[in-house]
Amino acid sequence: MEKARWRLDREGRILELSPEVGALLGRSESEILGKFCWEAVQGTDDFGRPLCARCPVLARIERGDYEAQTLLVVRGERLRCHGVAGSDGTVIHLRSRKKPNAEEILASLSWATRRMVQAPLRFFQVLEVFLDRLRHASGMEAAELFLADPRQRYLILTAHVGKNVRAFLERPFFAWGEGYPGIVATEKTPIVTHDLEADERYLRVMVKRAGYHTYLSYPLELPHGIIGVLNLASKNKDAGDEALELLELIAPMLASGIYAALTGLGERQLSRSLNSLKHGSRESAIEHLLAESAAFSGASSATFLDQDGKRISVPAHLPPACDGVESCPAFSGEVYTVRMGVKPCPESQGRPRYCLPVWAGDAVVGVQTLLFARSPTPPTRAIVPLMWLQRLVWETLSAPSQPALRLGSSHWLEVEALGNLKVRVQGRRIPSQDLAKKRAWKLFKLLLAHRGRPLSKEEIAAALWPSEDPLEATRRVPQVVHELRQEIEPHPSQPQIIQTVGEGYAWEPSLAYHLDVDAFEAKIREGDAKKGEEAIRAYLEALDLYRGDFMAEERYSDWLMSERAYLKAQAVRVGERAAAELTELGRAKEALAIYHRLTAIDPDDPYLYENLAQTLERLGRHREAELARAEAKKRLETV
Repeated sequence: MEKARWRLDREGRILELSPEVGALLGRSESEILGKFCWEAVQGTDDFGRPLCARCPVLARIERGDYEAQTLLVVRGERLRCHGVAGSDGTVIHLRSRKKPNAEEILASLSWATRRMVQAPLRFFQVLEVFLDRLRHASGMEAAELFLADPRQRYLILTAHVGKNVRAFLERPFFAWGEGYPGIVATEKTPIVTHDLEADERYLRVMVKRAGYHTYLSYPLELPHGIIGVLNLASKNKDAGDEALELLELIAPMLASGIYAALTGLGERQLSRSLNSLKHGSRESAIEHLLAESAAFSGASSATFLDQDGKRISVPAHLPPACDGVESCPAFSGEVYTVRMGVKPCPESQGRPRYCLPVWAGDAVVGVQTLLFARSPTPPTRAIVPLMWLQRLVWETLSAPSQPALRLGSSHWLEVEALGNLKVRVQGRRIPSQDLAKKRAWKLFKLLLAHRGRPLSKEEIAAALWPSEDPLEATRRVPQVVHELRQEIEPHPSQPQIIQTVGEGYAWEPSLAYHLDVDAFEAKIREGDAKKGEEAIRAYLEALDLYRGDFMAEERYSDWLMSERAYLKAQAVRVGERAAAELTELGRAKEALAIYHRLTAIDPDDPYLYENLAQTLERLGRHREAELARAEAKKRLETV
């Protein structure tokens, strides 16, 4: 319950106050206004020692915290003083001493989101303040946040508060499907345990040895995927009920808040980079971005290395961190580090550093290296935020150094349809909003889904305008075909992609093009024709091409369901074949990783969970095997 509230100027003087302040402090409003906060309150700690004169709340806010609180006694009443930083000063709330309620935590999260956007260099500090607030409110002893990289391949520790820090830093990196964070991200359901020691899915041995029993791992989910996983831990076996209720309430807002903060910062960086390109060179724009990367992450220097071996460094003329393109493993698309807790770089030693792949579309066009004078805490904290807020910027700045066509000049048209549709025409990326809204691209999708056979005008009209008069809709088809040809044909009057076949139209390219579905099926045929290691390699390459359901953005379109189901079944089949081959070769751990991927591709297939259970048993992870079998039974009951 709130007892009183007032607002301070930047020097700590009281500017405004609620009616209850006078009664609480035993003074009139005129005696309070204009005085320093400590002078008006004159509070003490629980032992009677003066507290307000050395106010810990204002001290923490001056250091950059967006909120702070302390316990104090005012005229014999035990209260909680809670300060919130604002653009026009600090607001002080005096409340009775009780646990913060859900409403206060939601308010704190709202303040935290605004602060992260307004003060980018305070991003990590704000996260830690909020996690600490959540930890105390939930009665837990440790809180940590793992963020997922934009490509949804791994989860990396971004913030941690609480006790036994070294134990929690034992493992700051998890692949999708691995450990508590990876399993929660894959299955999108929370894990709650009061017997952490017995749970084989939890992979940090030092946390178990430190005596933690209760552990909550909760997904932070957005409509388009997982942004991260939030964890709370306690040594108390009876803790967790209130914490789980609190996480259920705040998780959606926390997920959207972090995403809004990172995308907002990313848009701001993109705008500044575009402005730099207008008034300077590409190199100067990259230098500016590297300087901002170093400031945001706390690094002492930053370097960008492109595929041609050209380096751009801040500060300029920085000695190279390693030999270059031929030896740099980050060009494979993986994150590597030196003394930072993720994959150790085999080519480099010395100072702590991040080596982050720079993606432009679906190609790695360079590597960004950040060197640190000393490791931050946690050492991995800036890796994922940097990847999120710079994903648009690097694509823009890297474009001039890429070939005109990503797959070679022989490809006029490039299409990726496994996952959300992506199209390039002569190297130009078609904006996703055009693919979603323009009728011509709807026709493109329709013909692509039925490649191999022509569609009549009537079939096309029924798919494009299902609720309109069939005759009128059919008359409009040639105009939409014309619009599509203008978008994708080298010479629209002499079509080489969308062909006229009788009274209909068909996807029949006669020029060189790339379609990931064709590459996917070719790898499957290659694997089917081989055995052993060669078959495994081809199958895994096919599985890597399967980045999601066929044209995933068309979630409810009936006209592509059969093609989508076929391709998904093929992905599951080759994954199972590869896992079976690996099992025969005694490589059960690799097979396990494949089964985790397959359950993410088709989470409703009960037989995948049974295969997962058998593989877990081979590895001696019997408790996890029981859980997988329970999941298989659950899926069978819903078939």
